[in-house]
Parts: sequence; structure tokens; C-alpha cells
Amino acid sequence: MAEAIFENFTPADAAKWSRSNLRLNHTLDRSSLFSDEALAALIETYPDHLCDISTMATGGCDHSTWRYGNIGDLSGAQVLNAVKSGRFWINLRSVDKVDRRYRDVLEAMFAEIGANVPGLGPTYRKKLGILISSPGAQVFYHADVPGQSLWQIRGRKRVHVYPPAPPFLQREDLENVITGIQEEDIPYDPAFEEHVSIYDLEPGEMLHWPLNGPHRVVNHDCLNVSLTTEHWTTDIHRHYMMNYANGVLRNVFGHRARSRAVTGTAFWAKLAFALFWKYGRFQKRYEFKGMIDFKLDPSAPGGLVTIPAQAR
Repeated sequence: MAEAIFENFTPADAAKWSRSNLRLNHTLDRSSLFSDEALAALIETYPDHLCDISTMATGGCDHSTWRYGNIGDLSGAQVLNAVKSGRFWINLRSVDKVDRRYRDVLEAMFAEIGANVPGLGPTYRKKLGILISSPGAQVFYHADVPGQSLWQIRGRKRVHVYPPAPPFLQREDLENVITGIQEEDIPYDPAFEEHVSIYDLEPGEMLHWPLNGPHRVVNHDCLNVSLTTEHWTTDIHRHYMMNYANGVLRNVFGHRARSRAVTGTAFWAKLAFALFWKYGRFQKRYEFKGMIDFKLDPSAPGGLVTIPAQAR
């Protein structure tokens, strides 16, 4: 891309990267890649297994109201119209693997991040997703596994970010997410709001938070187009394998590991065990599977019809 991604990435910003919440300005909201026309064309050819469509309750933080669906036989333009008038959250996952143009965007993002953040080290397993969501739609309280950033392109959304430590993030919940027993959703308590950091993201702004930082998102009264990026570094991977091993030891063998170190002899032994378990054909027995139980239908109340539940 000819134009720089970040408008002003200062040394003070670099010092905050992954250590505290960081809001920066970017230029991606000016790109034609995220126009209605471009998004409609992308939706029409997008692989089903990489397209998540969800709906949820208004207000509150009841994870049980989160439902998955599919687009049926609608055109891309019809899908966008359904999102504009309904209550849906579309996640086009791994768009960088589907379309070279978006892969170029992802590589440009992390080339600039790497150039601006000393000591970050190589980033790998990078992914770019496109979120297209309805006015007032929300994502409930959850924690992601890899390094995560949210980039606002169109519309406005309010992002609530919480400390990545108890009671906001219990180690057992993180271990369950990492081992696949549950999705990213974790328990929420309204009392957490006393410690929340709130950001109203505008087009041309991005937000990055510390690893596994719990957060929830509520759209303002407008269609939203956003990007999510995830990435791994050596440090992130070490924390992942430590939590993975601790989760397997606790859930499968009933042993609660006391150490959360990511260096030393105990860590390397734990890493060997985690690799053996994860890649030794044991992991699939414990993976969480969601269900699809609706499809988009602009002629139906709420823009959807319920269908027999089927595995995602």
C-alpha cells in the first residue's frame, strides 16, 4: 500500500504496546476495500466455514442469547441490507487468506508495527478479519487468546476493556478458552464496571490492549465496519502453552498447577507435555462446538428465521 497505515506512532505509544490500552489513528477508513460494493462482492464468494453470522439480545450481557446463523441464498447486497436493518454481527474470518488485497493490508499493518515497536520480535500466524455489524449490536464479555487489535473503519462503537487479571479474568476460565472447552465468553459481573476503561472508537482509530484483556463491544446507532487483527510472538506463544498445559492438567488429570512461569525447567517440561497432548490426537475430544440455528431472511420479523440446529 502506498499510504502509511498509522498517522503518528510515537515512541511513547510504542512503550505502551501490549502493556496498556493503546488508541492510535490509522488511514484504512479511506480505502475503497471497505465500501458497500467491495464488501457485498466479498460476501458473495466468501467460504462458508470462514463466515460467522450471529445475533444477540438487546442490552445486558447474557451469553446464552448469542446465536449463530448463515446467509442462505442471499446476495451480498441483501446481506448488507439485512445487517443495516436488523441485529446481526458478521465476522469474515481470515480474509487475508481469501483475498490477496487484504493480505497486503495485513502485512503493511505489521510491517509498520514491527518498525515502531522495538523488541516486539517476529510476528507470525497473523490474521485479519472484517466485522460488519448492525446498529446497536454488541459482542458480550470475552477474552481472546492471541494478541488482538480492533480497527474502526465505518460507524462508531463503544469498547469496554478490563484488566487481564482476577477477578476480571480467572485463570480457570482462560485455560478453558485456550484448551477449547469453551468459547471466548467468560463470566461477567456488573461490579467490573468500576474498573473498566471505555473507548468510543471513531473511523480512523484503532485500539490494542494487553494480552487476553477481557472486553465487550456495543455499537452506536449506526452500521459498523471494523477490522480485527490477531498475531503471535514468542512471548505470546509461551503464555499460550503454559495456560494450555495447566488447563489439561486440571481438566483431564485433576491437578492444579501452581506455576505460571514461562521460563525455567518446569516450563519446558510443561511445554513438552502440552505439545504431546495437543498434537497427539487428544485435543479434539475436548473442543467446544457451537450450533447454527437461524438463517437470514429479510422478509421475516427481525430479518431471520429459525432452522433445525446444525454444527458449525
